[in-house]
Amino acid sequence: MSLSLFGQNGKNVSVGVDACMDAFLSTEYSIAPSFGIGVRTRVGRPDQWFNLVGGLRYIYGRRLSGFQIPIMLNVNLLKGKQTSAYLGGGYEFDFIGTYWGCTKFQIGLAWRHLDFRIFYKNYQGDLGAGVTYYF
Repeated sequence: MSLSLFGQNGKNVSVGVDACMDAFLSTEYSIAPSFGIGVRTRVGRPDQWFNLVGGLRYIYGRRLSGFQIPIMLNVNLLKGKQTSAYLGGGYEFDFIGTYWGCTKFQIGLAWRHLDFRIFYKNYQGDLGAGVTYYF
Protein backbone atom coordinates (compact mmCIF):
# COMPACT_ATOMS: atom_id res chain seq x y z
CA MET A 1 0.00 0.00 0.00
CA SER A 2 1.37 3.40 -0.87
CA LEU A 3 0.21 6.77 0.41
CA SER A 4 0.79 9.83 -1.72
CA LEU A 5 1.03 13.28 -0.19
CA PHE A 6 1.08 15.44 -3.31
CA GLY A 7 0.60 15.29 -7.06
CA GLN A 8 -2.04 12.61 -7.63
CA ASN A 9 -5.80 12.89 -7.86
CA GLY A 10 -6.46 9.76 -5.81
CA LYS A 11 -4.24 10.61 -2.86
CA ASN A 12 -5.18 9.14 0.51
CA VAL A 13 -3.27 11.62 2.72
CA SER A 14 -3.90 15.35 2.40
CA VAL A 15 -2.21 18.22 4.24
CA GLY A 16 -3.91 21.59 4.59
CA VAL A 17 -4.21 24.93 6.36
CA ASP A 18 -7.02 25.46 8.85
CA ALA A 19 -8.85 28.47 10.28
CA CYS A 20 -11.53 28.33 12.95
CA MET A 21 -13.58 30.36 15.37
CA ASP A 22 -14.66 29.12 18.80
CA ALA A 23 -17.50 30.77 20.72
CA PHE A 24 -17.33 29.88 24.42
CA LEU A 25 -20.95 30.10 25.55
CA SER A 26 -20.73 29.59 29.32
CA THR A 27 -18.46 32.43 30.42
CA GLU A 28 -18.81 35.67 32.33
CA TYR A 29 -18.55 37.51 28.99
CA SER A 30 -21.70 35.70 27.73
CA ILE A 31 -19.94 34.78 24.46
CA ALA A 32 -16.15 34.83 24.37
CA PRO A 33 -14.82 34.26 20.84
CA SER A 34 -11.41 32.79 20.08
CA PHE A 35 -9.77 32.44 16.69
CA GLY A 36 -7.41 29.71 15.57
CA ILE A 37 -5.09 28.90 12.71
CA GLY A 38 -3.10 25.75 12.07
CA VAL A 39 -2.35 22.74 9.90
CA ARG A 40 -4.40 19.56 9.46
CA THR A 41 -3.80 16.16 7.91
CA ARG A 42 -6.63 14.01 6.57
CA VAL A 43 -6.16 10.29 5.99
CA GLY A 44 -8.80 9.16 3.53
CA ARG A 45 -10.87 10.76 0.79
CA PRO A 46 -14.42 12.17 0.77
CA ASP A 47 -15.62 9.11 -1.21
CA GLN A 48 -14.49 6.69 1.54
CA TRP A 49 -16.53 5.74 4.63
CA PHE A 50 -14.00 6.91 7.25
CA ASN A 51 -11.49 9.75 7.46
CA LEU A 52 -8.98 10.25 10.26
CA VAL A 53 -8.07 13.90 10.82
CA GLY A 54 -5.35 15.30 13.06
CA GLY A 55 -3.53 18.56 13.34
CA LEU A 56 -1.97 21.36 15.30
CA ARG A 57 -3.52 24.78 15.78
CA TYR A 58 -2.92 27.90 17.79
CA ILE A 59 -6.02 29.47 19.34
CA TYR A 60 -6.13 33.05 20.62
CA GLY A 61 -8.89 34.77 22.60
CA ARG A 62 -10.07 36.07 25.98
CA ARG A 63 -11.12 32.63 27.26
CA LEU A 64 -8.27 30.43 25.93
CA SER A 65 -4.98 31.00 24.15
CA GLY A 66 -2.43 28.33 23.25
CA PHE A 67 -1.73 25.23 21.20
CA GLN A 68 -4.28 22.48 20.59
CA ILE A 69 -3.99 19.05 18.93
CA PRO A 70 -7.30 17.71 17.58
CA ILE A 71 -7.63 14.04 16.60
CA MET A 72 -10.96 13.23 14.95
CA LEU A 73 -12.63 10.30 13.20
CA ASN A 74 -15.24 11.30 10.62
CA VAL A 75 -17.87 8.95 9.20
CA ASN A 76 -19.01 10.01 5.72
CA LEU A 77 -22.73 9.30 5.88
CA LEU A 78 -23.60 10.89 2.54
CA LYS A 79 -20.81 10.39 0.05
CA GLY A 80 -20.32 11.02 -3.62
CA LYS A 81 -17.37 11.19 -5.97
CA GLN A 82 -16.64 14.84 -5.22
CA THR A 83 -18.23 15.61 -1.84
CA SER A 84 -19.41 14.04 1.40
CA ALA A 85 -21.39 14.98 4.49
CA TYR A 86 -20.02 13.59 7.72
CA LEU A 87 -20.45 13.22 11.47
CA GLY A 88 -17.30 13.07 13.53
CA GLY A 89 -15.99 12.79 17.02
CA GLY A 90 -12.70 12.71 18.83
CA TYR A 91 -10.55 14.47 21.35
CA GLU A 92 -8.77 17.81 21.32
CA PHE A 93 -5.65 17.87 23.49
CA ASP A 94 -4.23 21.19 24.58
CA PHE A 95 -1.48 22.54 26.74
CA ILE A 96 -3.07 25.69 28.15
CA GLY A 97 -2.48 25.98 31.91
CA THR A 98 -4.07 23.08 33.80
CA TYR A 99 -6.59 22.30 31.06
CA TRP A 100 -5.76 19.09 29.14
CA GLY A 101 -8.45 18.97 26.48
CA CYS A 102 -11.92 17.57 25.90
CA THR A 103 -14.12 15.50 23.62
CA LYS A 104 -15.25 17.16 20.43
CA PHE A 105 -18.21 16.41 18.12
CA GLN A 106 -18.63 17.81 14.62
CA ILE A 107 -20.75 17.79 11.51
CA GLY A 108 -19.45 18.94 8.16
CA LEU A 109 -19.06 18.87 4.40
CA ALA A 110 -15.86 17.71 2.72
CA TRP A 111 -14.57 18.05 -0.80
CA ARG A 112 -11.20 17.04 -2.21
CA HIS A 113 -9.61 20.40 -1.34
CA LEU A 114 -12.05 21.92 1.14
CA ASP A 115 -13.62 20.94 4.46
CA PHE A 116 -16.22 23.00 6.32
CA ARG A 117 -17.41 21.94 9.78
CA ILE A 118 -19.41 23.03 12.81
CA PHE A 119 -18.24 21.59 16.13
CA TYR A 120 -19.21 21.40 19.79
CA LYS A 121 -17.06 20.76 22.87
CA ASN A 122 -19.34 19.90 25.80
CA TYR A 123 -16.79 20.29 28.60
CA GLN A 124 -15.90 23.85 27.55
CA GLY A 125 -19.38 24.91 26.43
CA ASP A 126 -17.84 25.73 23.06
CA LEU A 127 -19.67 26.00 19.75
CA GLY A 128 -17.51 26.77 16.73
CA ALA A 129 -16.89 26.55 13.02
CA GLY A 130 -13.84 25.82 10.94
CA VAL A 131 -12.66 25.57 7.38
CA THR A 132 -9.64 23.69 6.01
CA TYR A 133 -8.07 23.99 2.57
CA TYR A 134 -6.20 20.80 1.57
CA PHE A 135 -3.43 21.06 -1.02
